[in-house]
Order: sequence, then C-alpha cells, then structure tokens
Amino acid sequence: MKSFDTFINFRGEDVRNNLIGHLFDALHNYGLITIFLDNEELLIGDRLDEMLEKSIEESRTAIVVLSKNYADSKWCLRELVKIMETMDDGTNRVLPVFYHVDPSDVRRQSGCFRERFDEYDQINDPLQRQEVNNWRTTLTKVGNLAGVVVTGESPQVHGLNKITNQIFDMLRRPMLVDPNKLKYLVDIPNRLSDINSLLDFESKEVRFIGIVGMGGIGKSTLAQVIYDKFASTFGNNNSCFLTVSGRDIVTVQRLLLSKLVYLRRNDGIKISEESEGANMIKNCLSRQKVLIVLDGVNEKEQLENLAGSFDWFGSKSRIIITTRNKDVFSHRNHQQVQIYNVEPLDYKSSFSLFWKHAFGESGGPNEEQFIQFSKEIVEKVEGHPLALEQIGASLHGRDINVWREELESVILVENKRLFNILKISFDQLERKSQQAFLDLACFFHGKSKDKVIEILESFGYTRPYTELQLMCNRFLIEMDNEGIIYIHNLIQAMGQKIERQEPQRARIWFREDAFDIFAEQHGVKYIKGVVLDKREKQPELELEPSLFKEMTSLKLLEIDNVKLTKNLEYLSKQLRSLNWHGYPSNSLPQNFEAPRLFELLLPRARTSHLWNGVKRFEKLKVIDASDSHNLVETPNLSQVPNLERLVLCDCTRLRTIDNSIISLNRLVLLDLKRCISLKTFTLMGRLRSRTVIELDGSGLEGRPILEGEAVI
Repeated sequence: MKSFDTFINFRGEDVRNNLIGHLFDALHNYGLITIFLDNEELLIGDRLDEMLEKSIEESRTAIVVLSKNYADSKWCLRELVKIMETMDDGTNRVLPVFYHVDPSDVRRQSGCFRERFDEYDQINDPLQRQEVNNWRTTLTKVGNLAGVVVTGESPQVHGLNKITNQIFDMLRRPMLVDPNKLKYLVDIPNRLSDINSLLDFESKEVRFIGIVGMGGIGKSTLAQVIYDKFASTFGNNNSCFLTVSGRDIVTVQRLLLSKLVYLRRNDGIKISEESEGANMIKNCLSRQKVLIVLDGVNEKEQLENLAGSFDWFGSKSRIIITTRNKDVFSHRNHQQVQIYNVEPLDYKSSFSLFWKHAFGESGGPNEEQFIQFSKEIVEKVEGHPLALEQIGASLHGRDINVWREELESVILVENKRLFNILKISFDQLERKSQQAFLDLACFFHGKSKDKVIEILESFGYTRPYTELQLMCNRFLIEMDNEGIIYIHNLIQAMGQKIERQEPQRARIWFREDAFDIFAEQHGVKYIKGVVLDKREKQPELELEPSLFKEMTSLKLLEIDNVKLTKNLEYLSKQLRSLNWHGYPSNSLPQNFEAPRLFELLLPRARTSHLWNGVKRFEKLKVIDASDSHNLVETPNLSQVPNLERLVLCDCTRLRTIDNSIISLNRLVLLDLKRCISLKTFTLMGRLRSRTVIELDGSGLEGRPILEGEAVI
C-alpha cells in the first residue's frame, strides 16, 4: 500500500502563500488526508535524502507546480527527476500545473526558464553537466504531459477545481496493472518512452496507435500501463479500456458508448446492429477528446465498426489498438495508423524477469546449476515475457531435479496457459492456412523464402507468397532481409505440439517419433512429410523397404543415416522433394514415377546408377548426386526437360556422361569437380552456350575449351 495520496512538488517563494495553501485545503476537503507537502527549507546538501525519495515512491500521485522561478531551485528539479522516474516505471501518476507559465517554455526551457538554464549550461564539472542535461530531459517530458494551466486572467478557484478534480479522478480510477505486479515488469520505461513519441500529446490531431506483436509478448500489459498513466489527464468520462477479443461487436459498441457518453443514463444503450452502433459512435464522439484502448482486435471488421476513421473522434483524441494481426489496419481509413511492434526482451531483461519469478525478491541461490539452467531456459524462450513468467513461477521453490526436467520440456510448451495463448493466432487462420503453417513449423524454419514458396506451390497451395505474408502479419513467422524464414522457438513448438496431437500424423521431424511410428507401421499412409534433423549425429534408423509402399501420400522426404534391410522397391508417386543423404540402394526403384518431383538430392548415395532406362520427370530442376563414390554414369535425361542443375562433384568413379545431356536446353550448371575417372566428354561442345561447366580437379581439367563452352 502507498503511504500518501499525493506528493506536491513546488517552488516555495512563488506559490506557498497563495496557490499551495488553498490547494492543500481543497484536497483535504475532497477527503485526501495523506498529502506530502515538501518543505524546501528543510533540505540540506546536494542530494535528496532517503526520506524524501521514499515519500515520492510511496505516493499514489504527484502534483508538480511549475512556476516562473521554479528552475531557480535545484531541489525542485531533483525532486522532479525522481517523480518522473516513478511515472516512467508506471508506479505513479503525475499532474503538472503550469502556474503563470507557458507549457511550451517548460518543454523547451525557454521564456522564464531560459536565463537560469543559460547559467547552468556554464557549469564545467562533467557530473553536474550530466545532471543539468537530465533536468532538461525531464522538463521536456513533464511539459509534454496534459495538465492544468493557471493564468493571471483566470480566477484561481477555477484552477483549484481542475487540479482537485483531476487528482481525485486519478485516485478513484483503479489501476489496471497492480503496483505489486509493476515491480516484476522489465523494460517498461524504455517501451513507454518509444510509445510516447507516437502518442505525442502536444499534437492536436487525432492519433491511432497500433500495438502489435505475437501472443504473450506484452501488448495488453503495455496498453494497460499507458492507460493507467494517461487516462486521468483526459478528464472524467473521456477514457475507456475495452477488451474486444471474445465479444461480439455490438456488445463492445454498447460498452464504449455507455462509458463515454451515456454514463449517467439508466435506460441502457439500444443497438440493434453493428452499422447502427458505428454511426452512434461517430455522431457522439466526433467532437469529444477521448482516450480509447481496444485490446485484442482480431479482425479488421471489428476496428471498422469501433473506430472506423480518424474523423470519428474529437481533436487530440488517442485511440490505441492491440492486435496480433497487422491486417486489421489494411482498410484505407487506417493507412495512417502508427505501428509499435513489441519486440521480444533482450537477454539481460529476459534473465531478470525469469529470475524475479523463479526466486522472488530474495535474490536467488548462488548454486551454479540454478544459474546455468536459468541461462539455458532464457535462451530457449527467446525473450518471450509470458513464457518467462509462467516457467519461472512454476519453478519457484522447486529443487534442482525439477529444474532439470523442466528444461527438457520447455521447448514443448507444456504450460497449458502459454500454449493456449500462443494457439489463438493459429485458431484464427482458415483451414488451408493452418496446414501451411504446420508445414512451416515442422519443416521449414531457417529455409529460404524462395525455396519454401516452391515447395508449397508443389504441395498445391495456389498462393504461397500470400500465405507467407499472412503468417508474417499474424506474427507466426518472420522473414529477414536475406529472405530466410524464421519462426520463434515457442511458436514453432506450439505448431509442432498441434501436429503431434493429431490422431493421424501427417508430419514427422523427431527421429524418436519416426522410430515409434515406423515400427508400428500404423497410419503411415497419412504421412505427407518426413524431415529428420541432420544437424546432430543421430542413431541409425533401420527400415523395412516395404514401409515406403504404404506411404502413398508422401510428398517430402528428407532423411539420412537410414539403413534398409534390402533394396528399395517403391517410393511415393506424390513426392515433390527427395533429399536422402547416403541413399542406400543401387538405384531408384524401377517403377518410380513422380510427375511433380522438382528436386532429387542424393549426396553420398551408394547407388551405381541413379535410374535405369528412361524416366519422365518433367518438373525436375535439380539433381545432386555429389560425393557418390559408386556412381559410374549419368542416367538418360531425355525426359527431364526442365533440369537446371546437375551436381556430380566428387563422384570419383564417374566415367560416362549420357548423350541425352545435349537435350537439356535449360541446364545452367554441370558440376564435375574432382570427378577424377572422367577422361572423355565428346559432346561437351554441343551443350547450350550458357551452361557453366565446372571441371576443377576432374579428369578433364586442362583439356582444350571448345567454341561455345563456359568452363570453370
């Protein structure tokens, strides 16, 4: 509990005998009995004493009276710095009173503030110079806050009424973020500073701010802190915080109007349909300065019916929208919405947040194992605040063995609340987009955008780029400047958990799952993709070749370190990509036909012939059989018209290039590096002129280059 209702900061000689005395009495008459009235004459030395700092921290609100000689007092300025620090971290609410001064002079340290700050600027001591710069920054901040302006022309009683009304409104308005929770939040001051520049309360225009980011990243908490900080400055009945997610639009319209317009009416708001409610909001609020927070907007239709345009609201209004879907701003009326993307926490802030929830304020143990496990958990969670809070709290008071077990399960999103919050973004996708996301989460993290688009297109997605853009806008994936797709660890884990919960598995990526499913041979006909992680040495997987005959839906196969009990006789005709490092059979199955296969990657294969006879692979673009030491000749390629890359480097026994290679009009690369047994290639000169032929270290190196060849 806070000790004081309000702390009053003022320059004594300017206002002690007029405004402050009357203000003190007025606040008492309002029922505020715990008021800290600073006595400047009691202050001695160059620093605020601990009692004064504690009094500021223990005050629910602060009144800063900025008068003509305010800047003469270093004490006032030091107090102000401390007051604004408590406001920046969300634990205090500040009301500036501009007493016979212009707010712009406060912001710019001009007018009556200029002379004193010109003197301060002459100080040479580095520490004191830093303090002066801090004063300037703080005055600029307080000058940008909405406050009460008291001029010589207006009756002082009017100013007193405004001050007491606003302070009382601050105090009676419950804080959305409990002060006890605030001390656990990290990085809030930095985020508030970024948001303040977008809110720009000095501007008279209407501003829409979109707070966007993935689920659980802290959008709602940030919006709540902003609301707690600024709602009272908009006056009585001019602000509201509304949760949109999970409610129908008419209900939210009714709530909004009841809070901002019809608060004192008892007959309720009657809205029969969304368009009627939208018109009522526009007609009732177009001349009213309001602060509205719409938390959890999922679809653009919600925004169009709650805050359809900037002209729905009066001058200086601020509309804040939190969403995990940037598409809600795609309407032409919302082109000017200013976006604030809530990024994951950095490592330092992440560790601090996790540690606070795991060990409270006790400081935590010194055991190296706890510290090391904490570091590993923080790294895996990748700056996700909700995950750090939930996992930290679940480990509070647990012994080291529980920590060890939790570390193994963190990436699987075992925490039910965390999983459900992350899954909301998935649930809001249409069925086909959900399937595309599961493909990405299970198979394509870290892959290039162009490669993924090619694969998705081969899977039958008619608009793969649109699907990727949709998932970017929903914060399910990211694409960097190099076109690499990145999926946050927790989002990826959420998608993989959804797939593992399916009664009929379609995607396999854990080698342990492959062992279990292939051993049972149950439901393998539904599997459309197997991509086993090759980054670490994994135990060898022994399979019966007959298993592949049951996998009739298989479109994507990417495996290695697999042993077959005999030669492979069947592969799915649905295959689009076959990537089998160390392919163990002598050749591809005799009856293998895959009309939509676009890449065949068999590096380090044990095969002597890729295939026998003629095979029709009309969409095949890439063949990579590099480092296949048993390969002796290339196959007949006459029915592979779209082949672009043929990679055969390090095939040390390769002796013959089939004559059909001259029919490949799209071939751009023929890689024969270090094919030491290849001594003749009589048709090289008949290849298309733009084909790059790489011969370094091969048996053909040094031979004369014929006209039309491009040889490296």
